[in-house]
Amino acid sequence: MNEARDTLVTLARAVAAFTAYGPAHPTREGALDAVHQAVARLCEVDPAPTFTFLGDEIVYGLHPLRGLGEWPWAERFSRVGVQRIEFVATPDRDDVSHFMDDLARRLRRGFAESSEARVTRPTSIRYGLVHADGLDGDGPDSASNGAHVAGHPTDLELEADTVRWMESELRGGGTLHLAEAEGVVFALLQVMHQGRDILLPLTRLKEFDQYTTAHALNVSVLTMALAEHMGHSSSTVRRFGVSGLLHDLGKTRIPTEVLNKAGALTDTERSIIQNHTTEGARLILEHDAELDLAAIVAYEHHRRTDGGGYPHFHLHRRCHGASDLVHVCDVYDALRTHRPYREAWPHERVMKYIIAGAGSEFDVEVVRGFVALMDQGTRVATRVDPEPASPPVSSPGE
Repeated sequence: MNEARDTLVTLARAVAAFTAYGPAHPTREGALDAVHQAVARLCEVDPAPTFTFLGDEIVYGLHPLRGLGEWPWAERFSRVGVQRIEFVATPDRDDVSHFMDDLARRLRRGFAESSEARVTRPTSIRYGLVHADGLDGDGPDSASNGAHVAGHPTDLELEADTVRWMESELRGGGTLHLAEAEGVVFALLQVMHQGRDILLPLTRLKEFDQYTTAHALNVSVLTMALAEHMGHSSSTVRRFGVSGLLHDLGKTRIPTEVLNKAGALTDTERSIIQNHTTEGARLILEHDAELDLAAIVAYEHHRRTDGGGYPHFHLHRRCHGASDLVHVCDVYDALRTHRPYREAWPHERVMKYIIAGAGSEFDVEVVRGFVALMDQGTRVATRVDPEPASPPVSSPGE
């Protein structure tokens, strides 16, 4: 059933792209190609594949489909009137495009109008609500890094494009899209579990101004791997992953020339950067009350265990456990990344820094878990280790 699982993974990645981008956008076209190819491969081994979504349960043909964890899209598809998808023949690209357009439209709106779906265009894809005698007739034919998912290199460009779009929306005064964030996190989880051991597919920077995007993806991956290693439930792992993805959202309000400044920061510039924790929490709560944990993490992830860091607490208290995990992962990726004001540190040097900070900057148990995760043979698909560099001008997570 690998082809069936791969098809759903690819579909989930593509839904985010179709929701985020307009017709003919290159990212959307690439996502469409990926779905078309995945379905074609599935139809080679199963001439008439069928997926049924019953709540959060997935049935492939007549059998439950396992290995996807708690796939969040099953319930969402059901909610918008897509309880079953039937491929009555190998679809052409236009069939897939029409299906993806309608699915994305339903998900954006949160419901389906069956009058829109009942069109006369013949297609090899049938979908809709499930009744005793089959489909309700709600579908159009009612009459980078070395790992692979669904046969394609997982360079995470689709996820990176989605995160860049989310960031640009916020910079332009738009809204925060929870569905896209959760879709990215689900795709990252699938890549993590592609091999027999955990793969951390950390993305490479193409340009310095893509730092916030790559960093968001990397911290999300690291946080989920660490949370899973420390025994958290699958639903908690995903919530931590969303929190890691959005932890630096406040940086969308920082001018690029300040964020990427090569020299020492002025007091005013440092204050602007440090305010990203408060601004990020505000942005998240303003756009989606369901993201309360992500808001807490955005606010707390630069707080030290010994009470230092920022923002300042009038009364010393412990941070949320999710903030402790994101803090370590944030510092690890920040120090492992080339920045305009310093070179990246080698893995061994970063690990020494984190270990030395246990009990003062970082939570002791979280550091113990992070070290064990890195020592257990976890494969980290990331940058080539650079030569040792001078200590950073800014604090590690900045």
